[in-house]
Amino acid sequence: MKNWRELLAQRESATHFVVEGQLAVDRLLASDYETVAVFRIGENLTREEASHILGYQFHRGVLALAKKPEPVPLSRFGTGTLVALPEIADPGNLGAIIRNVAALGGSGVILGKGTSPYNAKAIRASAGNLFRIPVRCSPDILADLTELQQTHILIGADLSAQSQPFTTLPQLSKPPLLILGPEDFGIDATVRSLCHHLAHLPMDHDIDSLNVACSSAIFLHLLNQTHFTPHHALPPLSR
Repeated sequence: MKNWRELLAQRESATHFVVEGQLAVDRLLASDYETVAVFRIGENLTREEASHILGYQFHRGVLALAKKPEPVPLSRFGTGTLVALPEIADPGNLGAIIRNVAALGGSGVILGKGTSPYNAKAIRASAGNLFRIPVRCSPDILADLTELQQTHILIGADLSAQSQPFTTLPQLSKPPLLILGPEDFGIDATVRSLCHHLAHLPMDHDIDSLNVACSSAIFLHLLNQTHFTPHHALPPLSR
């Protein structure tokens, strides 16, 4: 491939992205994502070359160049819990949420504005689980949520006066869609108006909120344990 150095240096382009570390590369190779090339330090690339190309000191031993997939359609998601993030800024939080969804019976993640799931930090934080569950980069998150109102119960994580303790939610008759807002100001009024329920986690010591990735794990666990029976063991995402 003629321009592999340029694509590695970009780390993420409109068409390609870089995957770092053995675990993430192994999960990439086991998925249906298209792997363009794998570079192993000491075999086909020196550590100095990798560090020079990437622009930082590279210590992870292996990296890969992969092609971005076509957008995941809403019809691709299974019947487990969905998580929607209308806006998220921190790639570490995004990666951790993807990992939580994979670990706790979720069927996928829908993204609006903000950081990319193909950001190298997000992939590392997901422990390569980006390649194991569907992640949709939505062109219109409000349209997606409106469509999913028909098939899912939309639950917005929210601290407004209309929010109820998450533990008081009723048993759900449809699969849940958990909506988590951006780290600084939460879900906005438009998204809030689409939700069937607004809920918060009861907390002690006058603490009003947790990190969004931590919150996602607790919400998912509670949903799967008390409100909805998910379908586990998702197969690799077909493309």
